Amino acid sequence: LLLYICYLIYKDVTSAKKGDKQSSQEPIPEHREDSAPVNSTAQSKWQPIQLMQSIEPISSEPDYKPWEKNEPYPYKPFKPGEYRLTMGVRSLPLENWLVLEDTYKNRIETKWEIIKANYKDVIYHVDPSMVNCSEEEIGKNSADDSFDKETLITDKDVENCNLSLCELYEHVTSYLHQRFPQYFEVLLSPTEETAGVIHNKILNEFHPLDPFKYLQMEDTDHGFLNYRCMNVDIIPQEVTQPSLRKDKVGYLTAVTYTKTRRAHELILSICRMVEEDLLLLLPNVNKQFDNEYILQSGCFAFAAGFNPRERYLRPLTLVHGPVPEYKKNLQSQMNRFFQTHKQGKTVMRLNFSFQTHEKLYVTNENKGKGDEAIRAKTLEELHDGHDLFYRSERQCLIKIGPQSNAMCFSVKTYLWNIVEQFLQNDYYSQPYVVRDLCDAIKGMQDVVGQYKRKPEWGPALVELLEKRLKNT
Repeated sequence: LLLYICYLIYKDVTSAKKGDKQSSQEPIPEHREDSAPVNSTAQSKWQPIQLMQSIEPISSEPDYKPWEKNEPYPYKPFKPGEYRLTMGVRSLPLENWLVLEDTYKNRIETKWEIIKANYKDVIYHVDPSMVNCSEEEIGKNSADDSFDKETLITDKDVENCNLSLCELYEHVTSYLHQRFPQYFEVLLSPTEETAGVIHNKILNEFHPLDPFKYLQMEDTDHGFLNYRCMNVDIIPQEVTQPSLRKDKVGYLTAVTYTKTRRAHELILSICRMVEEDLLLLLPNVNKQFDNEYILQSGCFAFAAGFNPRERYLRPLTLVHGPVPEYKKNLQSQMNRFFQTHKQGKTVMRLNFSFQTHEKLYVTNENKGKGDEAIRAKTLEELHDGHDLFYRSERQCLIKIGPQSNAMCFSVKTYLWNIVEQFLQNDYYSQPYVVRDLCDAIKGMQDVVGQYKRKPEWGPALVELLEKRLKNT
C-alpha cells in the first residue's frame, strides 16, 4: 500500500512537470449495485470498434427481458423428409450475434470446470514453440494442397494469430458493451499503464478493455486492476513456460512466453464473458491445403462427440472429415464461402441430434463409426425418455478485421431433456412440431443416422413421440 501511495505521488509530480493536469488512476473498488459508475468519464475516452457502434441496446426492443428471465430460444432445425447435408446458412442481423439467456451463469461456470479438467484439449492458440518453418522456406511450401502433411507454422503465423485474437476480443467487448450496456460497463479507459477495464456486472468480474495493450503487459503486478483471468492457475505451466529454440544461425536461445500467456488469458476472458464457444480460423502464411482456413485459436468446451485437440491446426476439410459426404457435397462450397465472405457480415446455421446423457462436453459418446455395431436402447432402459436429450447448436460465422481477415465460428449449445423440458415447452410441444421431428428422425439416411448414433436412441425416441401424438 505504501509503495502504491508513493507511486501516485510520483505520478502527480511528473504530471505537473509536463503540464498534465489529469489526476492519477484510482484503484477500482468492489462493485455495488447501488453505487454510481466508477470513472464514468472513461466511456467518453474509449469507443467501441466502428462495426459495433450502430448496434442498439437490447433493452430498447419491445419484447426485451432481463437475461435471467430470457428462456432459450426454441429453434427448429429439423423438418420432415430425407435429411440433406447442406451449409444451410442464413443472414443474421449483427445485433443477434451473441445472446444472453437464462442459462448464462450456469453454462459459464460449467464451461470453466470443463476447461480446468481438459485445458490442453479445449483451449489452443498458436505460439512460438510451434514454429516449424522459417520465413525463407515459405516459397518452397506455398500452395501445398496435400492434406496428409503437417501444418507449417512461421513467426508470421504467430503474429497473425495474435492479431486475429485481439481483433476478435475487440469485436466481443464492443458488442457486449453496445448490446448489453446494463451488464457490461467500461470503468477504466486504456492508458499507457493499463489495458483498461470492462466490468461484467452479472458475474461481478473485470476484464481487459484493450487486448493489444494487454498482450504486451509483462509479469509486473497489476493486481489492483483485478483482472479476472490474469495469472490464473487454470493455465497449465507447461503451456507458457520458457523454453529453448534454435535461431536462424542454429544456436539455441531462450524463448519466453509472456505474450502467449496473455493471449491465453484473453481467450479465458472471452470464455467468462460469453456463453458461446468462439473459434478462430485463418489461412497460414504458406497457403497450405489450397489456402483453406485453418483452426488456430479459441475455446471448444462444449464439443459434441470429438476431441477438439484433434481439429486444432487442421484445415476445414480435415476439421469436417468425419462428417458423412462432406467432401462430396460441401468442401468446395464451404471453402469458397470462407474466402469470399465479407467482413462484418454475420450468418447462422443450426443443427440437431440426440444423446442419452446430459454431458455438454463429449469426446466419444455421441458419434458412431461406420462399421460400429450400435445396440438400440429400449424406452424402459431410458427411463421412459427421461434419459433422452435433444441437442442443438446455433452456429454463427463472422469475418473479423480490419487486418486479420480471420473467420470467427461461434457455437451456442442447447441441451433439452426430452420429457422434462422439450415436450413441456410451449413451442416444441405443439403436435405439428412433434410430428415434424418424428418424421425427420424416420427420414434420416442410414449413413447419417450411424454418424449421429440413431440406432441407439432412434427406436425409443420414435416410440415416445408417437405415443405423445396419439394422446394429443
